Parts: sequence; C-alpha cells; structure tokens
Amino acid sequence: MEEREALRRRKAGYGFIAVTALIYSTTEVSLKSAESSFGTMQLIVLRVLAGGLILLPFALRQLRRRRISLCREDMIRFLGLGFVCVALQITFLQLALNAMDASAVAAIYSGNPIFAAVFAHFILKEPLPRRYLAALGLEAAGILLILNPLHLQISLAGFLFVSVSTVTFALYGTFSRLIIPKYGSVPVACLVLLTGGLELLLVTLLGNIPAVADLLSRMGLGLFAHVSLTGGFTLRSTLVFGYICLAVTAGGYLLLAKAVEYTSSVEASFVYLFKPILAAVFSVLLLHETISWNRGAGIALFTAASLIAILPVFLEMRRESGARL
Repeated sequence: MEEREALRRRKAGYGFIAVTALIYSTTEVSLKSAESSFGTMQLIVLRVLAGGLILLPFALRQLRRRRISLCREDMIRFLGLGFVCVALQITFLQLALNAMDASAVAAIYSGNPIFAAVFAHFILKEPLPRRYLAALGLEAAGILLILNPLHLQISLAGFLFVSVSTVTFALYGTFSRLIIPKYGSVPVACLVLLTGGLELLLVTLLGNIPAVADLLSRMGLGLFAHVSLTGGFTLRSTLVFGYICLAVTAGGYLLLAKAVEYTSSVEASFVYLFKPILAAVFSVLLLHETISWNRGAGIALFTAASLIAILPVFLEMRRESGARL
C-alpha cells in the first residue's frame, strides 16, 4: 500500500510539473506585454501582493488544519525567503525583461535546474543521477548557443540580471523544500509572496520621500524612487494584470510548491526544461519576436536535456504501475 501511495503521489507531482510548465511559459510574455502600461516596481509590488492575498484564505485553512501558529522565528524565516524569492529574484527577472526579448530571458532562466541540482545535492543531500548531469551539460551548452559569445546578440546587463534571478530562484526552491513538510505548500507560497511583497512595498513607499528618493538615485537605485502604484490601468492592461496575478504569480508559485512536495526539488525544477520551447512559441505568436538560428539551436538542446532527464522517470513509473496491476 505504501509503495502504491508513493507511486500515486509521484504521478500527481508530475501532473503539477506539467501544468506549472505551461503557466510559467507565459510568464515572460505576459510581463513583457504589461511593461508598457505599468512601471517596473509598480508591476512587481502589485502582482506579488495580489498573488499572496489570493492564496491567503487557503494558506490560513491549511495552517489551522496543521494546528500551526506562526511565531517570531517563523516570520524571520519567511522574511528571509521573501527577500531571496521576491526582492531579488522577481525584481531581477523584471529588469532582465526590460533589457532583453522574452524568449531569450525564458531560455536562460530555464538554466534553473543547473543550480537547483547543485544546491539540493549539497544542502538537502539529494542524489544527483548521471542522467541529470548529462541534461545539465546540454543546458549549459544551450545557454552558450543562445548567448553566442563571439557575436553577442543580447544585452550583457540583461544576461547578468536573469542569471541572478535564476540562482536566487533555485535557492528559494531548495530552501522551501526544507520547510514545506512543516507548513504545507500553500502557506509557504503565500507567506513568501506576502513578506517579499511587503518588503518591496516599504522600500517603494520610502522612495516617495524626496530626501530618500534623492539618496536612492545617487546610489544607483532610482528604480525604487518616485514609484506610482495607481497609474496605467485600462481595460486591456487590467485583464493582463489579472492573469499575471491569478495564474502566473499565485497559481505558478502554488503549483511549483505542490510539485516540490510530491516529487523532489530537482525533479520539480525540470519545469524549466520545457519552458524555453513553450515560451519561444508564445513569444513568436503573441509578441512577434524573431528566433535566431543560435537561439533555436539552444532551445533544441534544452529539449534534448528534458528528454534525457524526464523520460527514464516516466518509463520507471509506467513499469511500476504495470507491476501493480
């Protein structure tokens, strides 16, 4: 019975991974669509807080079921995760989108498993099978093709921004694996979004004070100065903003947390192996971006990496399922 339940949970976990991959593949396209209507920090703060508030009723219900009351140590833990996941990861992702095409950001951001696998191996002591190493090697080659270092076709600053975002998100996924068994996946996703969003809200509110805004600008942090949180809303931009909050932010973080809960942080991170392919399709269809030959070759390597990493797992699950019948 225990083996059958484990198999059922693993199948459910891969279902979460599939849906998360589809939703996350629209992240860069939807954010790119919204950047002409909203300011950078306005979009980040509002979407993160809205996503957290959408999850709040479900998070409170799960905490009550587990009979957990949050204490000072819990809040410090979530403030730290919120800073890593929201203040750093989401901010740098948006900055990368301001500097690069959505398809390029999505492809490079999909290098998340490289760092997630390393962090999980050393922090969580999770195994690192050889097929994962082969997949990670193909990912690294894919990133080099997309960059095309001999004839750099993308913004170097944008590449640095998306690299920081990728590393910090891998860290978040690894550390969330440590606390999900205690709090549950919904409370973790909700509280990380709310704490990180409130941290950024505080900075942006302070940035409207003239003296603070001047200081931030002199420090090269003008992004946080004179931020308006109310402008830019039209019928179209509100619909896009609603999708970003409900599906990409609340739904994406929740489903990824469930995928980690039901599988492992390494397996869940392979959401990003499918992301560059789907994101490229959405970018061409919705944003009319052009995919160069080297970017297409890089995406092909990501596809090969996903097959190497995931196909043996599906075959193993199928054999185990047949053995139970």
